[in-house]
Parts: sequence; structure tokens; C-alpha cells
Amino acid sequence: MTRPALSLPSRTLKAVAQALRQLHGTPSSWADLLESFGAGVKQQLEPLLVELTREGAHPRLIAALLEELARSRAELEQERESWSFVWSGPKPLHNNVSDTWATMTRLVEEAESSLLIATFNIGLSKDCRDLYSSLAHRLASGNLQEVQLFFHPKQIEEELGPEPLPQIIEWFDRKVWPWNSKPLAYVDRRLVERSQDGCYQHAKAVIVDAGRPKAKALITSANFSETAQRHNYEAGCLLTSPWQVEQISQHFQSLVDQRHFIQLPL
Repeated sequence: MTRPALSLPSRTLKAVAQALRQLHGTPSSWADLLESFGAGVKQQLEPLLVELTREGAHPRLIAALLEELARSRAELEQERESWSFVWSGPKPLHNNVSDTWATMTRLVEEAESSLLIATFNIGLSKDCRDLYSSLAHRLASGNLQEVQLFFHPKQIEEELGPEPLPQIIEWFDRKVWPWNSKPLAYVDRRLVERSQDGCYQHAKAVIVDAGRPKAKALITSANFSETAQRHNYEAGCLLTSPWQVEQISQHFQSLVDQRHFIQLPL
């Protein structure tokens, strides 16, 4: 008979290993020890323990093996728990997945130190502007140290002349962010230089508190706009592993350092 695959959580494997280390010798049967952990544990582990005992393994050696399996399982569990699926679309489809607008607004509200927003089309609806206003006031009060905004001025793209930077600055100050406390705002250098390639900043991400223990990042197909995040079909993932968030944040910083993005002199 094929031995069942191990699918027990790391904490269960650790608990069984601890029980094995308390034994003074190899028991004639593993049933009594394993029954206290439940039928599922007994079903999975008893064939393995019987096989290892038949090969001459001492309980302490078996415990060491289970502890190593538990460490590997814990790493897998942490990886599985470090991301979740995020979706935009009609409300009935949000029963089993996180909503993009709700996720994004929660991230903005939870930011304690820094916030990075990357988008193609930047939303100008009342709800979006209310978010910008709240960020401006938090910057002014010192409750938030830095806001970085990477965007493409889609609304005025067709109106840009041969020197687009002054037009973008005027539009941003007037329509997007009229408050005194400004973010670090960036546009694609190719836009400023009037490149004929027709490819500009199109990444969509929200990064919160990079470099800190509670860092999070939302990577999504949805623009930072109410229409994209509430009505379009859009997909993304929320990352909660600090090292993953830091890697994404550092990539944006390297793009700035290498002058692929131009900071608006606000």
C-alpha cells in the first residue's frame, strides 16, 4: 500500500517531534502516541514512523527528521500566506476575493511612513481627490514622511506641445494636487523628451512602508482611478512579505536614479 503524502501543518509536525523526544525508547506501536493528535495525524504519520523504525531509526532521529520537515513546511506556509488575489469588477464577484478599491484605500490609510503610487491614468473623481487631499494633510502634519507618485498625464496627452513639462506641472498643480504639501511626482522621461516610440509609464502599483516590518505592495492591472478599480475587470495581487516589497520599491528607485523618470519641480 502506498504511504500517504504528508500534508500536515508545521505546528503539528513540531508537536509530534516534541513528543518523540520525550520517549526513552522505541515503542512497539505508534498508535497510542499518535492518537492523541487526531485520526488525520495518525493516518499520515503512522506508516512513516513504522517504516523508519523498521530501518532502525531511533525516536530522536525521527524527531529531527520531523523538525526539518516542519521548517520546510513553515517556509512554504509563509510563502503561501504572503500574497492574496485582488479583483476589480461587479460586486457579486467579490464574494471570494479582495476588492481592488477597498484594498487600495486601506493601503493608503494604513501607510505610516511612505507611500508609492504608480499608475498610467491618474483618477480625478471626487473619491480619488479626497484620497489625495488626505495624503496632502498627512504630509503637512508629519504623519506621513513621503509620497511618491509615478503617473502619465493621460487627460492632457493630446494637448502637450513641444515643451510638455511646464504644461504637466501646471495641470498637476491645478487639477490633481492643488494643496501646498506636494508628493514627489514623476513622469516618464520619454514623454518629456517627446519620444516617438509611443510607450510611456504604464505600471500600476501601490507600495506602503517599504523597508519596514509591515510593508505591503499591491501589483495590479488597474489604474489608480475609480473606474478601473470599481468597474473594470482588473486583476492583481497583494504582497505582504517585506523582502518582496523592498525589491519592488528598490526597482522604482533605480529607475529614478538612472533618470528614466523625471521629477516634476513642484
